[in-house]
Amino acid sequence: MTMRRFPERDEVEFRKNRYKKGTRVEALKMADPLTTIKAGSRGTVDHVDDIGTVHINWDCGAALGAAFGADAIVTVPTIPENVQREIQAVRFTSATNMFQTANVVDIAKQCGFDELAAWLPANKKLYSNYILTGEVELPAEVEASDE
Repeated sequence: MTMRRFPERDEVEFRKNRYKKGTRVEALKMADPLTTIKAGSRGTVDHVDDIGTVHINWDCGAALGAAFGADAIVTVPTIPENVQREIQAVRFTSATNMFQTANVVDIAKQCGFDELAAWLPANKKLYSNYILTGEVELPAEVEASDE
């Protein structure tokens, strides 16, 4: 049995900054052979403790931490609330088809929605899914596929 080391203070601080309360995450690997949390499971971060464990409320109803050095998780891209509000404001102008992203960016700039204008070009897949479904994150199978 291999002894795991405790993380250094800067490693814990990095995890606390990266995985803030409310951050959406997806499991890549969970070391506990008895857990129901498998690769692809998603959840919401509750907190990070002082030994670097990221405590997560999983969508399946489980509450299990991702242990430093044993488990692997990644953040799930989501649309920030302020960008959602700006998208809705552009939509309510009825000035363009919302799938014409260049026009949406131009309208956003005209309206002073700088965050939307900066965010949209790098997040077209997430944006399109939001326009179609109202969901603020991509399904795992869409996120993993190449464009």
